[in-house]
Amino acid sequence: MPGSRKNRRITEVGYRNRFLLCILIAQILVLMTFKFWPEERGEVRVYQVELPERQVLIDEIEITQQQSTPPPPPKPVVPQPVPTDEIIEYELDIDEVADLPDMPDLDPGDGTGIGGDEARIVGNPQIPPTVIRIVEATAPDQVPAELRGNLEMIVNFLVDENGDVEEASIMEIRKYTNGEYEILPFVQYGLMDAVLKAALQWRFRPARQDGENVKAFTRQRFNY
Repeated sequence: MPGSRKNRRITEVGYRNRFLLCILIAQILVLMTFKFWPEERGEVRVYQVELPERQVLIDEIEITQQQSTPPPPPKPVVPQPVPTDEIIEYELDIDEVADLPDMPDLDPGDGTGIGGDEARIVGNPQIPPTVIRIVEATAPDQVPAELRGNLEMIVNFLVDENGDVEEASIMEIRKYTNGEYEILPFVQYGLMDAVLKAALQWRFRPARQDGENVKAFTRQRFNY
């Protein structure tokens, strides 16, 4: 009995070793198969395609370079009026306003002013004064060239009920440079006196309020 158990153990050990040996031999055979398997070499064929030659003609291009920027076009010359001593009278035909409704009589005022025949001044009359005679101002000879043609004076007229200029004053003096102007407090060379002297000789069709001639203010421009 003891001998049979020993032989049995040896048999189990030998069986295990044989099994492991078989596995090892199988792995070696698989590796040798992959290593020594003949390679299939395919034939490589090279094809050469000859394309017809095509000529491309390129014209000669002359490269030019602008040396400088062309100058801008000149500014248009604006004609400036030249003042003269000639008196120009304009007769303006303006239809008189007809069929005005009759206004009710006003009650006597209760003011504290001294009574008299002084005509009242209307700030915004129904019909403003209209110029019928213009007298141009004469520019003195000593006026510099930089001021000639670049000055504008706005004159305020007080026109009475007969159309005469009762008062004249310069409201604003403008000096123009390149289309823009600056306001001057005054100007020399006798220009202001010449403008006021000419303004007092103007004639107007008087302003009308409620069908009557009234005093009123108007503004006009003088250009040198």
